[in-house]
Amino acid sequence: MNTLTYKYYLQILLFVAFGMVLLSCNPPDFLDDQDRQALFSEPTQSELDVVLQDWAFRDLSPQNYTVEQEIPIGTAGTVLQMVSFELEGLKQYGAIVVPNTENRVPVRMVLNGFSFHPERIETSTTLVGGESFDIPYIFAIPAFRGQAVHLVLNGTTYSTPISEGDKCNAFDKATDDAIAFLNSIESELPNADMEKVSVRGGSRGGTVALLMGERDKRVKKVIGVAGPTNMLVLTSKNENDPIYKCQFLKDLVNEKVTLEQARHTMIASSPIYFAQNLPSTQLHLAQNDRIVPVSQGKQLESKIEDLNQTESFKLFIYENRDHTNIATMNSELRNRIQDFLLGF
Repeated sequence: MNTLTYKYYLQILLFVAFGMVLLSCNPPDFLDDQDRQALFSEPTQSELDVVLQDWAFRDLSPQNYTVEQEIPIGTAGTVLQMVSFELEGLKQYGAIVVPNTENRVPVRMVLNGFSFHPERIETSTTLVGGESFDIPYIFAIPAFRGQAVHLVLNGTTYSTPISEGDKCNAFDKATDDAIAFLNSIESELPNADMEKVSVRGGSRGGTVALLMGERDKRVKKVIGVAGPTNMLVLTSKNENDPIYKCQFLKDLVNEKVTLEQARHTMIASSPIYFAQNLPSTQLHLAQNDRIVPVSQGKQLESKIEDLNQTESFKLFIYENRDHTNIATMNSELRNRIQDFLLGF
C-alpha cells in the first residue's frame, strides 16, 4: 500500500469514526420506549364513549365563590370584579366586567393561550370601552390552572393571582375550569343571560373554546383563533417539544399514567372527535402558522361536512399571517367576529 492509498483509507476511517461519534451524541426521541402506533392511532368508538361518560359525571360546581376585589370602571357604573372559587380543591381566579344594568345581558367569555410563564403578556386581554365604559354584555376571563389573567382596560392593567393547579393540564382540565367559571357567573350574576353565551379563545384558548362549545349547551357561539383541533396528530409530530411533553407525554414516560390514560387525555383535548356537538362556530387560522397548521382546520371542516353541519361552521384562513400575528391589526378577522356576534 503506497502512501497516498494509506492516507485515503485513513481519511475514510476518520470520517466514519467521526460520524459514529455524532450519531452516538444524538439524544433519543422522547418516546423511544413507547409504542407510538398504539399511542397515536385513531380513537375507537368505545374510547370516544368513555370520554363522553367521563365528562358527564364530572362535578364542576364551584365552591367558596368570593369577590376578591371590585373596581369601578368608567362613569357608567361598570365594575371589574376579581373573583375566586374552588374546583377540585384548587383555588381558581377570574376577572369579570359587569355592566350597571338590571336587564339581562349576554355573557362573552375570552379564553387565553398557554404559557410556561404566567406573568408574560401572552396571557393579556385588552378591552377598550371609552370614558363611560358602558358595555352591553358581561365580559369574563378565567385564569386557567397554573396561570393568571392580565386584563387591560383603557390602558390600565389589572391582574389576578395565579390559579392553583398544574398548568400542563392545559386543555381538558382547562375546559373544566372554564365551565366551572361559567357556572359561578350563572349562580352569582342574576342579569347574566345564559341563552346568550359566546366563547372566544386564541391558541390553546381557541381549542378550549371549541371543547367548551361541545361540552356545554349554554354556549351558543364559539370563536377559535389559531386553535388546534387534533392533539393526537400534533403531539405525534412534536414529541420532543417541551410544551407537548408537559401537556401530554411526561407522565406517560415517567410511568405516572398508562398509555390508555395518556390517550384519553389527548382524545379529550381534541375537538375534532366531538364535532357533532359544536354550536355555531367560526375558526380562524393563519396560512403560515407552523404551530397550528391549516390542516388542523381543514380536517375539522371535512368532519363537519361529513356531519352535514356546514351551515353552522365557517373556516377562515388568512394569508401572510402566522401564529403570533393572526389577530394583529387584522380588520378582516375583527369584522367577521363582530358580525358573528352582532345582536347576540
